[in-house]
Amino acid sequence: MTDVKLSVKTTDQKSAAAELRVTIARIYRALRLSATTGITPSQVSVLFRIEQSEPVRMGVLAHLERVTPATLSKVVDSLEELKLVEREHDSVDGRVTLVKVSRAGRKLIETQRAASTLALEEALAQLAPMEREVLQQSLPALEQLAEILLGATSEI
Repeated sequence: MTDVKLSVKTTDQKSAAAELRVTIARIYRALRLSATTGITPSQVSVLFRIEQSEPVRMGVLAHLERVTPATLSKVVDSLEELKLVEREHDSVDGRVTLVKVSRAGRKLIETQRAASTLALEEALAQLAPMEREVLQQSLPALEQLAEILLGATSEI
């Protein structure tokens, strides 16, 4: 009898995990589309990661983005051509290149965040008050889930 309960719980967790994954992916896609910045999702990801870690070494950035240094170099090159990032030599080790967000890059990030926030505000306004309350109450659990996932991926 215990086996049946475990099996049902496991199935429910798998189902919930699959539904949550699909829902999060759809929300992420909708938010990405809400801000038409003219750069690719890869460029957006790298630009935001640079902002979080700047100034950052290229090798560290490649590790954080989980891409090869060659792939990252192409993305950073394209961001530099668009004048969204700047490279500078490390004052401690001149052989090392650091990357940071430029003024234009910061403006694009602000625009992206504002558009995403506005899209969420407008969508939330269309929900019933009880649905908004449920979402508000779920935020700590979702944040905890994010921390667990980020912890798990950093060990890979």
